[in-house]
Amino acid sequence: MSEIPSAVEIVEGSTRVLVPKQHTLKGPGKRLGGVFYNQQTAFSRDVSVMFFGALKFEGKALDGLAGTGVRAVRIANESPGDFEFIINDRSKEAFEYIKRNIDLNGLENCIPCHSDVRILLCEQTFDYIDIDPFGSPVPFVQLGIEGCKRRGILGITATDTAPLAGTYPDKCLRRYGAKPFRCAFGHEIGLRILIGYLAREAAKFERGIKPVLCFYADHYFRVHIQLLEGAQYADQSLRTLGSIGYDENSKERKFPATDDLEQIGPLWLGRLFDKELLVRMIPYDFLHCKNRCAKYLKIWKEELDELPYFYDVDEISSILKISPPPLNDILEELRKSGKASRTHFSPRGFKTDLTLKEVLERVEEIAK
Repeated sequence: MSEIPSAVEIVEGSTRVLVPKQHTLKGPGKRLGGVFYNQQTAFSRDVSVMFFGALKFEGKALDGLAGTGVRAVRIANESPGDFEFIINDRSKEAFEYIKRNIDLNGLENCIPCHSDVRILLCEQTFDYIDIDPFGSPVPFVQLGIEGCKRRGILGITATDTAPLAGTYPDKCLRRYGAKPFRCAFGHEIGLRILIGYLAREAAKFERGIKPVLCFYADHYFRVHIQLLEGAQYADQSLRTLGSIGYDENSKERKFPATDDLEQIGPLWLGRLFDKELLVRMIPYDFLHCKNRCAKYLKIWKEELDELPYFYDVDEISSILKISPPPLNDILEELRKSGKASRTHFSPRGFKTDLTLKEVLERVEEIAK
């Protein structure tokens, strides 16, 4: 097999991979050549390895927009399970990377594919489909839903966080049919708008969704949903959609929204995680970002994901005109009267079932 002159070999996790010499180190990244590779998203790929390990996945999987193939190759090399992985990209140059990376790791359960993913999804169905585009996943969502087998899982990345989180609300409305809002908990709004959009699209095919692992990190949203067959599941998912009410001046949040507050949505008001699955996920020693994986797993397990918004320590302190107290002190005080947890959306954020008025009273007590 011929060499790829522009390639360099690296190790990510416990897997050897060839990537372009010129590649993105952090942030959303730019296309620096014909094949895209972002070093910072190694964390997302670590999560995929843990996710597949917890699933004990068996069946037929597709990485539809694979680039170098690093995500699928790592899953096949590092996760246990009896599965076949089709690793696809329509770029001829990317296809060469995929073939080389499969051979480099001696993987017999991986099949390189050089096709347009939209054509591939019209021809075959899969137990797991991964769609990780450069930008918005919207052009691929419907075919991804149709391409999933009964109780199949769809893994989707969205890097268009600015529209979803409220920086470009008109673009979000055009793409996702929902109104975002730029505020302290804007990234949670963005993630829930994305899930809500997937629920509405799945319902068109008489399918419901069950979010199993949905999160925000760095510059992207990452969603894993299981597709559930039948109109009753579609209706149930649609009933889980709604709006959040928000007052920009008082910082009051409510759900369902009331007419006196700014209406944000529609968005997903249900859970983001399957907590039983999280318990089975292991931050293996060989992971590229082992410590970060362990930290996020702990937060996800404890996070009150049934609450569709969070508060920020600096936001609350600004309202009260006090110096920000330690987050641990706030959590301890709030738990005397209700539920409270950290959130993965922000290192300074917290979730609680107490009202804003109750939160302000208890934080003020700490400051005395």
